[in-house]
Amino acid sequence: MSSLKHLLSSKVRSQSGCYTCRLRRKKCDERKPSCSGCDALEITCHFGEKPDWMDGGPKQKEMTEFVKSQVKKQASQRRDRKYLEMLETGTRQVSISDATEDAAAAAAAARKTGGGGDSERGYSSTSAPSSKESPNSHGSSGSTAATSPPEAPWHTQALFAESNEQSLTQADRSADIHYACMYLDYVFPHLFPHYRPHILVGGRGWILDVLQSTNKSLYHITVSIASYYFALILNNGEPEHGECLFQMNKNLQNQMELGLRELQKEVSSLHSRKLDPKEGLVVMESIIQLLIFEVATGNRENWKLHLDAAIALFRQVLPNPDGWEGLLNSLINVHWPPSEMGMTRPWSTSQAACRFFTANLLYIDVLSSVSLGCPPRLYSYQNSIIPSCNTSTWSPCTMGGGTLRMEEFRGLHNWVIQVIGDIASLHSWKKAQSQAGSLSVNELLQRGQVLGEAIKGGILAIQTTCPTADSQATVISVPVLGEQPSYAIHNVIWLHAALIYLNTVTSGWQPACPEISSVVSTTTELLYNLPMGTCLGAVAWPLCVAGCLAPPEDEFKYKGLVARLGGLQLFGTLREAMNIMEQVWAMRPLDESWDVAQCMNILGHGVVLL
Repeated sequence: MSSLKHLLSSKVRSQSGCYTCRLRRKKCDERKPSCSGCDALEITCHFGEKPDWMDGGPKQKEMTEFVKSQVKKQASQRRDRKYLEMLETGTRQVSISDATEDAAAAAAAARKTGGGGDSERGYSSTSAPSSKESPNSHGSSGSTAATSPPEAPWHTQALFAESNEQSLTQADRSADIHYACMYLDYVFPHLFPHYRPHILVGGRGWILDVLQSTNKSLYHITVSIASYYFALILNNGEPEHGECLFQMNKNLQNQMELGLRELQKEVSSLHSRKLDPKEGLVVMESIIQLLIFEVATGNRENWKLHLDAAIALFRQVLPNPDGWEGLLNSLINVHWPPSEMGMTRPWSTSQAACRFFTANLLYIDVLSSVSLGCPPRLYSYQNSIIPSCNTSTWSPCTMGGGTLRMEEFRGLHNWVIQVIGDIASLHSWKKAQSQAGSLSVNELLQRGQVLGEAIKGGILAIQTTCPTADSQATVISVPVLGEQPSYAIHNVIWLHAALIYLNTVTSGWQPACPEISSVVSTTTELLYNLPMGTCLGAVAWPLCVAGCLAPPEDEFKYKGLVARLGGLQLFGTLREAMNIMEQVWAMRPLDESWDVAQCMNILGHGVVLL
């Protein structure tokens, strides 16, 4: 009787809602032609006659998965649009004091939901940490936390919490100087092991100049990443230092948020008036720096937002690729280098920074095209900025020419970067043709053969040519960094990985195929014989590509390679590469339709291995 009473008193569910909401088991407001729920998610709203896929069976299950993927895709696109709108129209000035209450609420909400939410954070001004919540608040009293400014590193807050404000400021300044030096001596060479600019082009002094400038976003990011790197080495990944790592990670996030807030201000200032190329480059460089650092410490979906913004801004600053050298010439500084040096003088800080970050943007654009399964978006800029064939002999006296040599920045020949982008373009073409039902296997093989012959010819040329002294990576005599391999070996490893990638595009995912297995075996040995040191970070992409197709008996070699870095496994993308390989190994055997792009997305988020 009670059950009948309950049934009679209960509200009868509406049967007029859209079939999309019914499929998602969500309440529908029945608004037509598209309900509010579907409108908000920007997905198809199915009203009217019952669709054939609403069968309670396989079709319905398949449609459910499709709608889930559509919701996820649209969420990503909404964040992208919001970010790009910020770049196009600017954002309002952000007040740190006004944002603290909202920030505290946002931080509390994040902790309740599991914390993190980096992909949802975007560039929201309310996402920055509250000044009322110190990075050392975990296990500390509220009064102690309130006396520490958010900019203070966690260890200085813990050490000087009872000191006066003047002492704390001095401690912060001292700590920042040490972290800046750590960044220059260790962190930067770890992230960019092949970047050793000649003294006649100014060396790496421009980096220190940038850090001492008014670019606060780079300052906060640099301090945080240096403290993170130092803590990883200090603790070496040992579990008994978990509390230290927790505090360090919290400080990293806080400093990142501060850097993000400063970046907002830069964007707002940039778009409050007519675009100035010099200011636009500064903002672009900050975005690329943030992208590289977030990848080095987490490698989640945020890199896509940063890359979209950096590319959009780069195109605004340089709409015509032929204007590259003109842009460089406009960045000459009257203060340094002295004008009396003439055409042989070093690059100015602005010129060196522009060259460095543009080279890295083109590099990231190519590697991201592999993960995204699309052609490089800056393809039209490659021939003007990183031509595949150098028309002049390289000289340290660089003011005569502005084209970039990727050997200086990433240890790779320009054409090696370009051929990987060409393979990504071929893969994208193959998928589009397959979906349209018009794929010509003969044409696919012909296109692949051209690329394959170029790669094999390049490998042979490198192996049979004795590298000169200038083509050898300089050894940095510090224990953490260790020895670097020659540029020849570095390029050969990347070319073998490119050949593996190409073979999976033309022949499918066939690890046992002789054309694939032999190249994988060679790549494995080349990687395994690399010298100890952080040079491994520069081969994360080829290591992952070869490792995913390596036979079970070689798995220990790849695990051993990553293990060489000890606590620094958590820094950079080698850990992500290892996670990808382990997931692929667990799913073996894979269907022939599997590809490298799917590997790069197997963790549930896209990965770019820088």
